Amino acid sequence: MSTILDVAQQAGVSAMTVSRYFNQPERLAPATYERVRTAIEQLQYVPNAAARSLISGRTKTVALILTDITNPFYTTIVRGVEDIAQQHDYTLILGNTDEKLEKERCYIDIMISRRVDGVIIASAPGNNHYLQRVFRRGIPVVLIDRTVKDIDADVVRGDIYTGGKRLTEHLVNQGFQDIALIGGFTGVSSLEERQAGFRFAMEAAGLTPKVHPGRTDQLSGEEITERLWKEGKLPEAIVAANNHVAVGALVALRRLGLRVPEDIALATFDDIESAAAIYPFLTVAAQPAYDMGTQAMELLLDRMQGYAGPSRNRLLPTELIIRRSSIAPTVVAH
Repeated sequence: MSTILDVAQQAGVSAMTVSRYFNQPERLAPATYERVRTAIEQLQYVPNAAARSLISGRTKTVALILTDITNPFYTTIVRGVEDIAQQHDYTLILGNTDEKLEKERCYIDIMISRRVDGVIIASAPGNNHYLQRVFRRGIPVVLIDRTVKDIDADVVRGDIYTGGKRLTEHLVNQGFQDIALIGGFTGVSSLEERQAGFRFAMEAAGLTPKVHPGRTDQLSGEEITERLWKEGKLPEAIVAANNHVAVGALVALRRLGLRVPEDIALATFDDIESAAAIYPFLTVAAQPAYDMGTQAMELLLDRMQGYAGPSRNRLLPTELIIRRSSIAPTVVAH
């Protein structure tokens, strides 16, 4: 295995010059830079990342901690973060908390011990003051999708208040009056914003908003839908808290022999590839997940490069995509 000394000898330069190639390339003359690069390729030299981090004070790694990587919404966020990170030679370390605060705290300790240069996080439900441990160590943090109480940090999120309002207004305009929002954890900012938009639209129409919180997984959508059916409280239309809950509701409705939208309408948040493929095609308030990821990483880069200004709040617009699942039966019949 080649060493930095081997590269220096091959290129006819000092070991310090080779070190500058990796850590301060702008200080090298073009001809010297090219000689070192050629020697590295010929010897297939791979620098020691740990040693480089001791010299530069940086590990060139960033952490992305999310709640449910199986959700295509978060998967798309990962891609956005990763694309920008790679453009700037950062390695991404991914953690999945399953909406569990203890698991999140464990990941935070791991990321601190690995000396990551920055953290992007969609925090799990609960009072997470543990994030302060990251701030106290001077590690920049960007919140994504969710805000955290008493945490002052840059945040990138979708305008899901407007998304919830527009989804509900669409259902009301279709003639539905008994509408319920199902799923999602209480105490999570993104769910609270969905609920606020839903409540506003319902009350503006003179209707009573019905909210049935739960979790964010498919099984929660199934459980809530079946419970409402057993209690005789199944509404005319359902707004699901996210795409997984919507799929769960759809599975339960089919199991109960009910058709969408002929027997009950269904709409949700966050578009997924299967939303257009799943019959009867789900109406969604789509968040720009990829852009959320890229902008979060760009904000983190600013912080890691020395920006010390006030916290920034990026609120990205949602898009209402109307498909057959939310169309009133009289319209479908035509």
